[in-house]
Amino acid sequence: MSRSHEHDRATNVRRASATRIVVVVLAAWACGPQPPPILPPGPYVPGQSYFSQHDYIEYIAGNAPVIFSAPHGGTLAPADIATRTCGTNTTDLNTEELVRQMQQSFFNRTGRFPHVVINRLSRSKLDANRDVQEATCGDANATAAWVAWHGFLDVARQAVTANGARGWYMDMHGHGHAIQRLEIGYDLSAATLALSDAALDAGTAFEDSSTIRTISHDDTSRSFSALLRGPTSLGAMYAAEGFRAVPSVTDRSPGGDPYFNGGFNVERYGCRDGGTLCAVQIETNLTGVRDDAASRTRFGDATARILERYLAAHWGVQLTR
Repeated sequence: MSRSHEHDRATNVRRASATRIVVVVLAAWACGPQPPPILPPGPYVPGQSYFSQHDYIEYIAGNAPVIFSAPHGGTLAPADIATRTCGTNTTDLNTEELVRQMQQSFFNRTGRFPHVVINRLSRSKLDANRDVQEATCGDANATAAWVAWHGFLDVARQAVTANGARGWYMDMHGHGHAIQRLEIGYDLSAATLALSDAALDAGTAFEDSSTIRTISHDDTSRSFSALLRGPTSLGAMYAAEGFRAVPSVTDRSPGGDPYFNGGFNVERYGCRDGGTLCAVQIETNLTGVRDDAASRTRFGDATARILERYLAAHWGVQLTR
């Protein structure tokens, strides 16, 4: 069995398992006298915030083909959700504030609102970038929040991709690695990125296992390796704005240094399995990106400029009406 087929089979197994657990949770609520709504009813007005039960998950509605999310920046720690004893509980400092600034910067430049989904719960209560088992450690209240998180992301995805439209999703994180650079994750391992351009471009196995698969298929003027680390790659555009990034022209691969290559959210919502919503996970360094308001504004403004250029160049998506 090929690498891509093994990957797809594993993904389908994880999704089926998560679906079974969510169905059980929803069935349990349905047996109660008045089950709480998972999401507030639409329609959703662009630029306005909507919340799940107890305000654990926030959705800021959009009208642009772009989604930002912050799964690990929350601080709420309610007593009725058990502290997680599986996985990692480290908070990605200031990533909630970062995506709020990214939303504002995007609106300032384009006059349109991106969709934003924020997990306001501490990671010790919910990890919103894991399958439901690891995300919640089996806690029913955490599972309800997990369902709401993905419910809002589904609302955003459906709005962005209506009638076959193309869209872009960025799942924003923060790393604590020594090298102060952005780690752009396409669901490709550091070992894969260490390969030569010729190896990356030989066949479609690596391209088809990435979360930008559809962009790469559609952008026939560039090779897959060029899309990852060429002059018009996302990493190169960030580097040109003063934010060192890997992969890019100058940082072609992580080498032996720590690197986060992606996670559950971009695997679930990106275009690795086809579709018209492509995605990246960006692990941001602290210094100069999210350490203070000035850094966050500079990064948010740069991101708005970059997305305007990147999506137009590679996918023909115009962000400014």
